[in-house]
Amino acid sequence: MRISKRLKLLVALCVILALAHGIALLNQRTMMVRSFEQINHLTEVQLRVDLLRSNLWLLQQYQDQKAINDTAKALDNLRHFIDTAQQLEMDEREATLLNNLKRHEDNISVLLDISRQNLVNGEKLQSNSNTVLTARYSAIIQSMSEDLLRLQTRVIDNARKFQIQHLYFNGILLSIIAVLVTLFSLQTLSRFRMHLSTLKKGIKDLADGDLLSLIRIPKDEEFGEVADEFNRMKQELLIATQKRDQLQQEVEEQTHRLQEQQEKLRHMAEHDDLTGVLNRGAATTQIELAIERCKRQQQKAALLFIDLDRFKPVNDNLGHAAGDAVLKEIAQRLHHNLRASDMIARIGGDEFIVWLEPVHNAEEIALVANKVRDTGRAINLYGQTLDIGLSVGTSVYPDNGHNLNSLLNHADAAMYKSKKRKPPQSQDEDSPPIKMVE
Repeated sequence: MRISKRLKLLVALCVILALAHGIALLNQRTMMVRSFEQINHLTEVQLRVDLLRSNLWLLQQYQDQKAINDTAKALDNLRHFIDTAQQLEMDEREATLLNNLKRHEDNISVLLDISRQNLVNGEKLQSNSNTVLTARYSAIIQSMSEDLLRLQTRVIDNARKFQIQHLYFNGILLSIIAVLVTLFSLQTLSRFRMHLSTLKKGIKDLADGDLLSLIRIPKDEEFGEVADEFNRMKQELLIATQKRDQLQQEVEEQTHRLQEQQEKLRHMAEHDDLTGVLNRGAATTQIELAIERCKRQQQKAALLFIDLDRFKPVNDNLGHAAGDAVLKEIAQRLHHNLRASDMIARIGGDEFIVWLEPVHNAEEIALVANKVRDTGRAINLYGQTLDIGLSVGTSVYPDNGHNLNSLLNHADAAMYKSKKRKPPQSQDEDSPPIKMVE
């Protein structure tokens, strides 16, 4: 049998055994979860039984309406947990014990009705009657506790037996896998050694620069195919060596062109085509990284939301080319007036954001905001000087938010408040903001 077939058979067997092992582990996990749910629920039932025992003791001591109500409430709580436990998956013996608990609970309910009726009728129990009733309560609670203990013991024993069975099963599976892998590995190794010396000699000759000699191994062996490929490689290597310098030069040229193209594509993907500043997507990525950096370094940063107040009249009256020129000029002025470490991005038609990092106080942020507002003054365009008002809203990390969305929302709201506080323009709202005509 060829080595490849042996390996395929080994892989198939290992996959089958691994699947069987996985199914066994999954079944084991399912049973463990079921056993845990049973034990946990039975523990809750035990707690409710203890609570019921305490309330019954109080009932026998005081024999009043409050004691009866508390006992009835505890009994209802116990009934709920017993009913829920009956819905769990259990064997016949466990179901019988649960039914016994249900019967005991019903008996206590009947006795409790008798106590309630006596209290409603205003009757006081005689000493003998009280003793009999107390004895019946105690006997039922004791029987309930014993049945519950038997049920808990059986559930734990079943879980332990199941764990031991799966432990043996998994151990046998792992042992089979180990034995198969070992046998197939030893057989494969012995086949490899048969032609290893021939391959070593061919490789040594190639390392010494011999590109003409050939390796000869029967083709019905896997190493025969390896030898044919090795011989073909030597011939191709001989041809490739002659063309190495030419190919290397071509590769370097192609690599350089690809790097340039990649850089152009990256720049186009991250920057706004009109203004040259970052676009919304690139700004989002960089600001989220900056927020994580500020979080680690425990430093503050600020986000400025900028909106051009009267940009629409420029587009409507002077044309979109004029509007584009205004946006370019605003972006250039922002870039010139701010620090090199500050991040500028255009996120909408006439909306920009600026990320300041780090900042130390509110005065520093206010100073930058004032500089931003001044960038819209005295823009020369088509022989006219325009005053483009800029509304600026600020938000501070981490005071106003811990993520980009919250910071943007806060800065946007602050920007609109700033816009509303501005006095009304003396010019018509649809006319461009011309300061003077040259």
